[in-house]
Amino acid sequence: MRFIQDSRASTAMMFALFLVPLLMMVGAAIDMTRHRTATVQAQTALDAALLYVAHESGKREDSVLEQEAKALFRAEMTRRNLDYKAFRFQRVDNSLTATAEVSIDTTLLALAGIESLSVKRESGVKFSDSRVEMALALDTTGSMKGDKLAKLKDASVTLVNKLATGTSDPERRKFSLVAFATWVNVGPSNATAEWIDMSGDSIVSATNLLPDVNRAVLYEKLGQTWPGCVEARSYPYDTDDTAPTLSDAETLFTPAFYPDEPDDRSRYPNDYLDDTGVSSNIMDIIQHVSKYGLTPGFGLSDMDGEEVIEIKSDYDYYYDISTPVGPGFMCAIRPIIPLTTDASLITSEIDKLEAQGSTNITEGIAWAWRTLSPEVPYTGGVAYDDDKTQKIIVLLSDGNNSIGRRGDARGSDYSAYGYIANGRLGLSAGASQRDIYDEMDARTLESCTNAKRAGVIIYTIRLELSGDYRSEALLKSCATSPGHYLDVPDADDLEAVFSDIADDVLDLYLSK
Repeated sequence: MRFIQDSRASTAMMFALFLVPLLMMVGAAIDMTRHRTATVQAQTALDAALLYVAHESGKREDSVLEQEAKALFRAEMTRRNLDYKAFRFQRVDNSLTATAEVSIDTTLLALAGIESLSVKRESGVKFSDSRVEMALALDTTGSMKGDKLAKLKDASVTLVNKLATGTSDPERRKFSLVAFATWVNVGPSNATAEWIDMSGDSIVSATNLLPDVNRAVLYEKLGQTWPGCVEARSYPYDTDDTAPTLSDAETLFTPAFYPDEPDDRSRYPNDYLDDTGVSSNIMDIIQHVSKYGLTPGFGLSDMDGEEVIEIKSDYDYYYDISTPVGPGFMCAIRPIIPLTTDASLITSEIDKLEAQGSTNITEGIAWAWRTLSPEVPYTGGVAYDDDKTQKIIVLLSDGNNSIGRRGDARGSDYSAYGYIANGRLGLSAGASQRDIYDEMDARTLESCTNAKRAGVIIYTIRLELSGDYRSEALLKSCATSPGHYLDVPDADDLEAVFSDIADDVLDLYLSK
């Protein structure tokens, strides 16, 4: 009996001796489990904070991104009852990295003098290593005037800046800018470029004038300077990037020349020469070339040294058109900026955009594509089969293709396709407004299809046109996929949409 009592006493003593280590082991297991949980939570929060601010890269300075990431991380740690200790953020080449430290208070391990456990985590977000050539094709027609254009400028700058800051090597991202309205502007400095029809050999150059006339020189005869706008090429060259060559005059580009219209300023927007004594037929008046000092068979050399023909005083036909009457009427579009690594040049040019004119999406998409091409007129793009480079067009429009129909011999207002009566859209002067719209849309879609076949990715953005199914169908079909078509009912949302496009192109991913 005494033996049994002694045995129980001995067992109790032994249990007491092992109890403290046992409790410490159990406590250690519990605290280490809490430590592992805290490690996962800290990593998840750090990854989320870094990804969030990476989406803001290009919109804010790195110091601001650091403060935002730190605040997000710290708030999450506080919510999970973890003690924040330190946070460090930095940009390295084309990636963002962050390290953070938190701690947890121990429970039973405190009995052994270990009052807290530290958690240190590191995260990295890397931007895609692919090369990007991006053309911004932006609608600057009259309907964009005011708040819409201002919001478009802000959103476009955000897109460019995000792509620029998301790539460490400027050679890895290039931008071009194509503003479009009635036509596009290639810049007056290109008057003698090899791809301009200087000899007047194309059908387009002869429209409403005569063959073999250098339109840039004709501007000079009228005391004007060609402002840089060009007319659409003959079909099908208006819908593709066929390289211009002297052996085929129709592939060359023709300086836009808005004809002098009849002497009735209440009915015609561009009356700038005297038509006294000319036939009463509208197209006869428009095509009466002697008023320009031209006669059939007139050669270019004969134009040199001729006296300048005086243009009539200016007048306002459209309340929202600021360009003076003359052959350059309606050419208020900013010149195209070819592919460049200079993001600041692009953003400064975006800031100079002005709204004026009607909508010709075909010219916008075609010239955006041409800026990405390795062929003339710009040659800045890499070869189409370079699988390391994304060729991207971001096209925005707030309207439908539009050439205003006129119920007279012209058939329409003048545009990059001339008058409807000139037949360059394959229509006659009697064509209906619907006929004009349908043909313009068909050419836009063909241009988009041709560009996509060449490997160009197209994002299309429809701005503030809810319920307009014509533009919806066209821009959806133009886009590379349904996901590349973006309908924006409110201009206030443009910046977020453009920012998402930048994220899509940059292809952010966690690297650590």
